[in-house]
Amino acid sequence: MSNKTKEKFIPSAEQMALWPDVSGNDINGLGEGKIRPPSPIYWQTPDLTPFGPLMQFFEDMAPRDEKLYQTQMKTNAIRAASIPPKSSTKIEKTPEEWSSLIKKVGLESSGEIIGITKMRPEWVIDTFNVPYENVIIVGVKMDFDQLKTAPKVPAAVEVIKQYGRAHLVSNAIATWIHKQGWNAISYGGSNNVPMLLVPPALECGFGELGKHGSIINREYGSTLRLGAVVSDMPLNMDINDQFGVDDFCLNCKACQNACPPDAIGSDKKMVRGVTKWYVDFDKCLPYFNENIGCGICLAVCPWSLPDVPQNLIKKLAKKRNKEVDNENDR
Repeated sequence: MSNKTKEKFIPSAEQMALWPDVSGNDINGLGEGKIRPPSPIYWQTPDLTPFGPLMQFFEDMAPRDEKLYQTQMKTNAIRAASIPPKSSTKIEKTPEEWSSLIKKVGLESSGEIIGITKMRPEWVIDTFNVPYENVIIVGVKMDFDQLKTAPKVPAAVEVIKQYGRAHLVSNAIATWIHKQGWNAISYGGSNNVPMLLVPPALECGFGELGKHGSIINREYGSTLRLGAVVSDMPLNMDINDQFGVDDFCLNCKACQNACPPDAIGSDKKMVRGVTKWYVDFDKCLPYFNENIGCGICLAVCPWSLPDVPQNLIKKLAKKRNKEVDNENDR
C-alpha cells in the first residue's frame, strides 16, 4: 500500500480568476435524474466549453521538463497520424470471426485488453456525431512504479506515454478494418474524443467502476488507460464483468483519504440518470491543473499494486460464499 498522505490544497488565485460562472458538476449532470448525453467539459476544443481558459492554464503550468515534452510530442504525432483509406473490396465473415480477429490485432499491437460493445446515445458528447454503432474499446496499462510518483512529472510522462500507446492500438485496429473493406474511426483516448470511454469499457467487460471514478480491472487493477474505435463491421458484443469491486469500495477509503482537494466522497451520486461513484469536478480540477495532472487516487488504490487484484478477488469471493452460507443457515 502506498504511504501517501493527504495534503491541504488551496487553489491559486490566478487559476480561480479564470473559473467560469458555472459549476463543472452542473455541466456533468450531477443530481439529474434523467439519462442524457454528456456535454463537453474538458479535453475538448476550448471554445466548446466554459472551462477552455482553464485548459490553457493547465498548459501554461506544465514544467519545462525535456522528457515530458518529448513524450507529449511523440504522442501528438501518433494522434495526428492518418488512417489509410478503406479498401473498395469488402470481405465478409461472421461477427464471431471478425471479433476474434480484431482482438488479435489489438493485442498484437500492444493492447492489454480489447472489448466490444454497442454504442448508446448517452455515451456520445452532445456536440458530436459518432457515425457507427459498434464500439471497440482498447485498454493499456500504466507502469505502477511510474504511477505511484503521482502527481510528480514521472507519473505525468507515463500517462501521456500510455495514451499514445492507446492511440497506436486504436489506429492499428482501424487500419486493419479498412483493409477488410469496412468503415472505422480511431478515436484513441485523449483530446477531442467525441464519446465517453469508461461506460462502454464497463459494458464490454473491462471491470467495475471504482470510488475514484476509474475502472478497476480484475488483472490490471486501476492502471488502465483507454482508447476507442467505432465501426460498422458486424461484431459480437462482450458482456460486463463484476467481481465484487463495488462492495470493496464501499468499505475502502484509500483514495478518498489521499485526495488532497477532497474530491472523492463516501457515497454514490446520481449523474445524468445513473447512480454511480462520482469525483467532484469543481474540487478535482484545480488540483489537477496545478500539478501536471494527478493520479494519486489510482496510485493509492489497493487494486493498482502488482499481483494484488487476483488475491483481492479470491478474498471477496470467499467473503461472498460465507455470506451465502450464513444466509442459507437462517
